[in-house]
Amino acid sequence: MNAVILAGSGEIEKIPGKSLAKINGKPMLSYVVDAARKTDMIGSIYVVGNDDIRGFCLENDLEFAEGGTDILDNLIKGIQRFKNDRRIIILTGDIPYITPEAIIDFIIRSEEIDADFCYPIVEKKTCEEKFPGTRRTYVTLKDGAFTGGNVFYLNPGIIERCMPVIRHVVQNRKNPAKIATILGPGLILAFLFKTLTIEMVEKKASRMLNITAKAIISPYAEIGNDVDKPEDLEMANQILM
Repeated sequence: MNAVILAGSGEIEKIPGKSLAKINGKPMLSYVVDAARKTDMIGSIYVVGNDDIRGFCLENDLEFAEGGTDILDNLIKGIQRFKNDRRIIILTGDIPYITPEAIIDFIIRSEEIDADFCYPIVEKKTCEEKFPGTRRTYVTLKDGAFTGGNVFYLNPGIIERCMPVIRHVVQNRKNPAKIATILGPGLILAFLFKTLTIEMVEKKASRMLNITAKAIISPYAEIGNDVDKPEDLEMANQILM
């Protein structure tokens, strides 16, 4: 299975591409690439990002494409590289805690379901036990409180028809309330009254997009813990010794 890594344009400590932010002297992107390679389940790795990522890719024998203006442009460009694949894995470049075991577990669970789109979610308890003190955005469902992950299992063939919804989700990925607006009044009411379930969301997304969409509950907090802020980077330097 081939992989796309989105090495975006976010900034930490004035570094244009935060994927190159140093964690104990090592670019953050290195941790993601190393974990992907150690799975033995991933073939080609295609990195989409700013031009400053190019040198890193050359040094590490990685395919590179200069990204667009936002994460969505980068996503589309990455998917196009493997548009004829049955399924691909997409990772963000800001998850330095990610492990081969977390990636393998997610791929295996996704392959067993064989959906068009699988998205990892992690229980609040799992995150807080592994990374106490870390601030994450959680959504409370009847099944429990969950945060979203930063790895995706995707059928490249669905991308065009799903683009309007994908754009909405990507643009509002830090705002669960806005994402919820695409679910419709019935599911919003269920959410407000704490009766909304994972299965209800899966069925709604699948019908709306004419695909099979599934949430994968991952036991690995590493898959849902990214580095967005200076304090996240400081914590990563303390943990990843």
